[in-house]
Amino acid sequence: MMHKGILALLASTSMLMAAPVLAASPAHGNPTTGDINHLHHIRVIASTVAPNGDQNPYGLTFDSFKGSSSAPNPYYGDLLVSDFSNAQGVNGEGSSIVAINPTTGKTSLFSQYAHYGPVALAVSPKGPLWIADFGGLYPTQQNDTVLAPTGNIFPNGGGVITNPDLDGPWGQVFVPNKIAPAFLVTNVLNGTIEAMYGFAPPNFSTDTLFLTIGQGLAHTGTNANNAVGPQGMVYDPATGEVYVTDGADNSIRAFKWEGPNTPDQGQGQLIYQGGPLRQPAGITLDPINGDLLVVNQQNNNLVEIRLPKTIETKNHKEITIKAHPVAVKRLDKTAVNPETGAGSALFGVYATKSASGHLVVYFTDDNTNTLDMLY
Repeated sequence: MMHKGILALLASTSMLMAAPVLAASPAHGNPTTGDINHLHHIRVIASTVAPNGDQNPYGLTFDSFKGSSSAPNPYYGDLLVSDFSNAQGVNGEGSSIVAINPTTGKTSLFSQYAHYGPVALAVSPKGPLWIADFGGLYPTQQNDTVLAPTGNIFPNGGGVITNPDLDGPWGQVFVPNKIAPAFLVTNVLNGTIEAMYGFAPPNFSTDTLFLTIGQGLAHTGTNANNAVGPQGMVYDPATGEVYVTDGADNSIRAFKWEGPNTPDQGQGQLIYQGGPLRQPAGITLDPINGDLLVVNQQNNNLVEIRLPKTIETKNHKEITIKAHPVAVKRLDKTAVNPETGAGSALFGVYATKSASGHLVVYFTDDNTNTLDMLY
């Protein structure tokens, strides 16, 4: 299960394959009510336990790489899930990534080369999967691992990126840029955000450059059982912002990547902080209305946050409506123990539209070791 003890201290993008037609939310966002208010059903898609027993699903991402006509990607359209713990339940010691077809529920092993403690996942437009590896219960092998689209390793260790700037890799996202596309990663053990750029296969380990673009974010804990800090990341193509959740101070902050000359943005732009965020973890964009969808670890809720918006009044004055919550929905009914953290279930979340244009939200539940769907 997830690292629970810290709760007492805190007391805490692209289309899917054709999905089932779901009678859920309308195909347009309600201006005053969150889309998740229209979702009333939860379905288990599949188990996330790997063949070797690895468990505790954390990272969740969509495999958007189609491949080529001569070499199609067998995992295209699947949801990829990282197992943070090993078969004995030791946090930070898992090594498996499983692939799940969201339509059929078919599960296959994508890779067992995520050593150790795979957390966030992000797929490159060119196919490789980037994995933020925490590095063990007491992290000594923290790295960012890059795997081929087939789940295979790159030769001669070329896919294992180690660097002093990786200190508890936790969240990860790809950000496009004409000059230097990058993968951003959060460090939960020191409260920084690093940009990794300049990479090229197969020598990611030697070609990748690092740049600190954020620091001073709230964080606490020292190991896989109690680390809490900057975590979920999502890129918004509409604004160019990367939104980052922080479970240590219940906040969402925004950062930008503008290439190798990107300045250090410190704690970033504060978008929203406070209730109903309760140790926010995974974050995704509502593809219908652009809201942020965030899962809480302290109460197993999904929270919908509407982003700031500037509007013009009838008197032609511009006013800015601040970011604010518009909806909350319980995803796992298990009560979370505020002292031990037992019952905390949520980490990864991904939203898309069904074939009929309705909102669908996928999430990992580590109480049941499953990938579930809210519709």
